[in-house]
This record gives sequence, C-alpha cells and structure tokens, in this order.
Amino acid sequence: MRDDLQLEFAALCRENGWKCTSQRLAVYGFLRGNLTHPDVDGVWEAVRSELPTITRESVYRILNEFSEKGVIRRLDQIENARYDSRTDAHGHFICGKCGHISDFNWPEGVVLPPEMRQAKIAQMELRLVGVCEKCAAAPPVVPKGQN
Repeated sequence: MRDDLQLEFAALCRENGWKCTSQRLAVYGFLRGNLTHPDVDGVWEAVRSELPTITRESVYRILNEFSEKGVIRRLDQIENARYDSRTDAHGHFICGKCGHISDFNWPEGVVLPPEMRQAKIAQMELRLVGVCEKCAAAPPVVPKGQN
C-alpha cells in the first residue's frame, strides 16, 4: 500500500513539476481518501506525528499548491478554509451548529441554466447548510440560571 502511494505521488509530482519532498508526501498521504474536510490546523496536527519539524506555513503552502492544481478542493466561505480530497462533482452539507461537513452525490439530471452554459466554469459546488441529525437529536442546552 505504501509503495502504491509513493508511486502515485511521484507521478503527481512529475505531472506538476514539483520536487518529491517528504512534506508533500506526508500531506498527500494524509489527505488521500480522507473525507473529513480538515482545516490547515487539522492537517498540520496529523502530519506532525509523522514529521515533527514540519511547519504550519509549509502545510498551508502545500495545501494551496494541491488545490491550485486540482489535486484537492479548497472550501472557502467557511470559518477556516477546509480541504476536500474529493475532486469529482459533489455537494456538501454543513451543520450550522457543530460545523461538520459531509459529502453527497449530485442529484441525477442536474443541468446548468441556459444563461450559464457558455460560461467557463472552473468548479461547481452545491452547498447546503442546516442542522445535522446528531445536533437535531441532541437535547437543547439550557443556559445556567434559566431552568
């Protein structure tokens, strides 16, 4: 498995003109197939267990390189940008209470409106914001002094 990851990563670096560094490999290895939508600090914490000397700035730079080349997607307009290893067309549900982000597949038959068909679309995203099942099922929190 690790050999497959290294071969895949080496091909990715060649394709993008990057040096195959241990820092890039560690970030790529953590994100590959990771569906948790981590932020920079989450990636940094995870990668530091393998590379204790890696800086937060290096992780941030690598994440931006990966997102600029389409290796991952960057989710903006969220408190702390999050990173998504899924690059196919899909949507996101964001819980407004706990902040959890989950993926969902596009509904069948989604079509661009006629006025958008000539636009040069770089990325499409469908984002739903609401309250996840876990938060909806949780008993309401009563502030002290109001019970």
